Amino acid sequence: MPRFSYEAMNAEGGRIIDSGEANTRDDLILTLQAKGLMLVRWIDGSPSRRQSLLKRSGRGLNSKELLLITREMAHLMKSGLPMDRSLTIIIQTGEAKPLLAMARYLKESLQGGKSLSDAMAAKTEDFSDLYINMVRVGEMGGILPQVMEKLAGFMERTEEIKKFIISSSIYPAILMMIGMVSVGVIMGVVVPRFAAIFTDLGQKIPASTLLLIQFSQFLRSWWWVMILGSVSIALGLWRFSGTTHGKDRLDRIWIRLPMLGSLIMDIQIGRFTRTLGTLVQSGVPLLKALSIVREVVNNVVVKLAAEQIFRQVKEGKRVSTLMKDQGIFPAMAVQMVALGEETGKIGEMLISVSDDLDARVQSKIKSLLSLLEPIAILLMGLVIGGVVISMLTAIFGINDIEF
Repeated sequence: MPRFSYEAMNAEGGRIIDSGEANTRDDLILTLQAKGLMLVRWIDGSPSRRQSLLKRSGRGLNSKELLLITREMAHLMKSGLPMDRSLTIIIQTGEAKPLLAMARYLKESLQGGKSLSDAMAAKTEDFSDLYINMVRVGEMGGILPQVMEKLAGFMERTEEIKKFIISSSIYPAILMMIGMVSVGVIMGVVVPRFAAIFTDLGQKIPASTLLLIQFSQFLRSWWWVMILGSVSIALGLWRFSGTTHGKDRLDRIWIRLPMLGSLIMDIQIGRFTRTLGTLVQSGVPLLKALSIVREVVNNVVVKLAAEQIFRQVKEGKRVSTLMKDQGIFPAMAVQMVALGEETGKIGEMLISVSDDLDARVQSKIKSLLSLLEPIAILLMGLVIGGVVISMLTAIFGINDIEF
């Protein structure tokens, strides 16, 4: 009887790497499920082949390429084409090299007897646990085209939010950059020239102008220290955020910030509800879906809430009641989830909640950016205006010089 090596997840969310004997992999999956374990991936015993495939594929897929191959597979499979034929068409029509390499890898894996989910499980740098488990459920339930379509919709919505945030931030970022460059030119070029003129004339320089000149001299002499200090602070914060304690502290600080904190919470809760709703709608059991969602949420506060919900759902408690007890979910979200539990449409209600939260996120971002633009203009006006007034004060004093 063949032996298969695997990585699985237990009911508490712990990872288990082991092997077992079974006639087929499907039989071993049933054995694992009977033990309360959920298969994460098969561990291939031929590393040389896997390494050659990884080497052949080059860099991994970015989010746009992953969305493209998911959308194309969903479209072709819904048209009635089998998976291998769909991948062949993608290989023939695709342009991006990483996408083509991935399609070839998946096709070779299918021809070698692997399932699609097993092939993806060997590429954890490209496919998340969410993606792999949804594909596995689609394969086992015979609804893979529908699952791929839901995955594509999920990823498209995520990309839309990213694009909206980036596009909305471009103008304020350019505005701030121009302001910083303008101040740098004034302090590094204009002020020193005026300072030389005042020094040659031997004029008594006003206190504000003297302070400005001294600050300009400091910037010209120690600019590298300021850059090095800024880089050191940023690197220190980045390394601190990489630790468990640091991430916990920073996440709690972020959500306490005025206006920005509520925006972060809406984004994280929206990700939680959309992921959970997509999994449930795709046929993933609620308990397994909750165990996957815990790994998707980034903020420590929301992650802890997801952990509590996961643990207590196993005791038979309702998700809506547990969401209410956590105190971080909006009241409307709790009520809609409760309605979904009563009607048996919890997946649809979770997606509806995430849509409402996404709309709220976009509205808040627009409000913040509309407030940021005049603040940035006002600050630049004050800085540049202060510099100009300080210089003019000294220039007007030239008339008092005795020749």
